[in-house]
Amino acid sequence: MKFDSTFIIIALLLSCGSLQALDLPSTPRAENLHPQQSFTELAGRQVWNYQNEMLGRIKFITADLENARLVEVVIASGGFFGLGGKLTSAPPRAFKLDESQQVMRLDMSKARFEATPPFKTSNTAAYSDKTRVAAVIRHHGMQPWFYLDGQTGGKNAEILHLGHVERTDRILGMPIKSPQGQYLGQVGGLQLDLPKGQIIHVVDDTQSMGDNGSYILQARALRYNARHNGLILNENLKTLKGEPHLQWVGSSRQSFRKESFVNREVQADHSPRSRQNAQASTDSKATAMQQGANFRDVQKTSLINQRIQADPRLSTNAKNVEVITLNAQTTLRGHVNSDADRRRIGEIAMKAGRPENVSNQLEVRPVRAAR
Repeated sequence: MKFDSTFIIIALLLSCGSLQALDLPSTPRAENLHPQQSFTELAGRQVWNYQNEMLGRIKFITADLENARLVEVVIASGGFFGLGGKLTSAPPRAFKLDESQQVMRLDMSKARFEATPPFKTSNTAAYSDKTRVAAVIRHHGMQPWFYLDGQTGGKNAEILHLGHVERTDRILGMPIKSPQGQYLGQVGGLQLDLPKGQIIHVVDDTQSMGDNGSYILQARALRYNARHNGLILNENLKTLKGEPHLQWVGSSRQSFRKESFVNREVQADHSPRSRQNAQASTDSKATAMQQGANFRDVQKTSLINQRIQADPRLSTNAKNVEVITLNAQTTLRGHVNSDADRRRIGEIAMKAGRPENVSNQLEVRPVRAAR
């Protein structure tokens, strides 16, 4: 039987889930823990409270993919080598990243954590039980981000209702098809921001189709099929190729970087002049994305552009980025001079609507000083 290396890594990490450190947290892996992680980077991560007591390790995470929201983080504690221990869940927004110790922090005493009702994995339908999920969120002093029965809608027209909730490790590998049934690849990765409780990007891996690339998609552009064992993207193979490319870093596929929007036919000629032309034509060769024609999409794009132009902190280059809104989902594309510009434009877009509706695909290209 052939196993994918990603899942072997996950299995090895989770097999150590019951090991308790004696003093301060230890780093389970060499690479740094950072806010935006793939699921495979988070699996097996230690969870500590602020009294430096280890509570357990992350076993898996559940997500409402269609709302781009993480729902619960399931923590394994006790037991022997991951067997026979207790599973407990907590809302993603309850976690804080401790960069110095390379662990996740949960503001809860060990006694209160151990008194938390167990998370039962046998009833997968309970993953989507909004009453149960709301109780977990409130147990950690927070309010649910979705509407419960009996609540009335407010002024926000994009009120979230908890959708189908699935384990992120089971979303990995799900096939992606068009509404007409055309195969468009499979989920090759999920980029998560755990403290914000968001799915940042979905990676569509198309290598099995003879296309050696992968593409970055917005989670809210996807929906489940009727059996919840596959995903539907409202595109076809031709339009999919207009989405940003992605490039894996390393053979384990635990992290990635975005590729530039460069026409690969131009790059076929490896002469210095050709490479220079390819670099210069990056923006002009990018496949155009569709801007929504309805009033709300046009208004949202216009508002974001106005706020970008009015922000004195942004560089001139940052004010030339592309803003596209389709079905309330905003995509930011282009190049900026710094991480600060990229972050600032992302914040502007998120304030114009729901944060999970923004796909920040801006690339940082620092301006080189003239010699």
